[in-house]
Amino acid sequence: MLPTGRTGRTPQQHPRGVAGATPDGTCDQAVRAGRPGSGGPALLRHYRWIELTHIDEYVRMGLMGGRAAARIRRAVLDLTPEELHTGREAAGSDPLPALERSVQARLPEGAYAWHVDRSRNDVRACARLMLGRERLLETAAAVSGLARTALETAGGHTESIMPASSRPRTAQTITFGFYLAALAEAATDAAESFHSLFDAVNLCPLGAGAMAGLELPWDRARIALALGFDGPQPHALTSVASQAWALRSAAELSVLGTTLSRFLTDLIGWSGPGCRFVDLPGGTADDPMTAPQEGDGASLERIRDMARRLVGLSHDVMAGQHDTGYTDLAEVSGPGPGPTEDLFATCGATLALFDRAVAGMRFHPERAGRAVRGELTAFLTVANHLTLEHGVPAGISQAVVGSWISAATGGLGPAGAPTPDLLSAAGLVAAGERHGFVLAVEEDEVRELLDAEAGVRRKQTGGSTRPEEVRLLLEQVGERLAAVDVGAARRSGWLREAWEHTTGTKTGDPR
Repeated sequence: MLPTGRTGRTPQQHPRGVAGATPDGTCDQAVRAGRPGSGGPALLRHYRWIELTHIDEYVRMGLMGGRAAARIRRAVLDLTPEELHTGREAAGSDPLPALERSVQARLPEGAYAWHVDRSRNDVRACARLMLGRERLLETAAAVSGLARTALETAGGHTESIMPASSRPRTAQTITFGFYLAALAEAATDAAESFHSLFDAVNLCPLGAGAMAGLELPWDRARIALALGFDGPQPHALTSVASQAWALRSAAELSVLGTTLSRFLTDLIGWSGPGCRFVDLPGGTADDPMTAPQEGDGASLERIRDMARRLVGLSHDVMAGQHDTGYTDLAEVSGPGPGPTEDLFATCGATLALFDRAVAGMRFHPERAGRAVRGELTAFLTVANHLTLEHGVPAGISQAVVGSWISAATGGLGPAGAPTPDLLSAAGLVAAGERHGFVLAVEEDEVRELLDAEAGVRRKQTGGSTRPEEVRLLLEQVGERLAAVDVGAARRSGWLREAWEHTTGTKTGDPR
């Protein structure tokens, strides 16, 4: 009996993808080997899966007897990558022709109909989509791991104040936990997007033939379920020509790479010689990405370069189809999914290294607190206070504060740094008089307004840097991650069940 669908399945374990790849494995493949994976071995597994499904259909249509089908199934299952590599032009190339030759050499009597009414176009399109959906699950798992690491680190820094920059100058006081909550939220967004994309593209191309359909009564719905799809792709030409899953994956990975590069840029600055708010784990001898003598900034810059490369590789994937006719099937007739595999492998390595950096980082609250207390970050706080407590119109209150700061720091010169200790209640009163307002402001009142910790706690809106709000944000992201895990387990469990059903023992199979 075939599986009936994914909806409502109970997860049994956290998914790692049907192919069994992990972020560390992807990192090993993409970084230590010096090149991303080619996808050849993984494609072989999917070609086997497709071949076994075809055999079941031949039996169902009465074109092949049970005994012949069982012998072909055994031949398909017994094939090894090493055996198929013999005679192939290069490692990593598409193993489909070699698989066909190997099975052809072992065909039993009565298997005359093997591969009748079959095209390589829909087979290749199907196998590459099957590989792509596994890569989506693997990437979602890796980016969920980064989100969870950021979440755990953020929980210890909900009250660790630090400066946040707007252009070259510090503009606001935030907490490090607030910042990492943003990273956790962005990574969770990405994980949810990859799962949504999985659901959107999980329609089976098999049965489309070369592009216009097939002549035998293949049961496309049954085939789709056997291969772990939600159903058949309705249009035959779309099935083999679209490759939209690759384009949409590239778009999602490009967005992720851009987002990660921005967070990395912040961390590079904060770990640099001008700040040193953050220390990150140094390189190790067995990690060629970072040498032990390199500083934090250098290792983070290398990770940022990898994140930037995601944008370029995404463009390469899209450019491969640009200006290509929809009926020009070179995309599915080519040697393999190289550009897309490069993209996923680079993303996996980037996420693995970034995750390790976040997990091993050390934040120095005393350095960051000292830096933010020496900056003027309370411009709007004082202006709001003048309006709400002293009746100064909002537009004028900002002009008063600007005049106050200019008068206090005017003699510093271009190299001078304006600091809160230069500001006084008397100066604010004088600035108010210049704008026609008499202000009764005490020195203690000014010091409270300029206090960095008080400024963080003064925030009232949801999603702000106020410690209580940050803890609520972290709780909400944690709930979303738990839902991501449930969805991931459901999807990977569905694929695993479909694979086990297709490869399991059938009536007539030799023991």
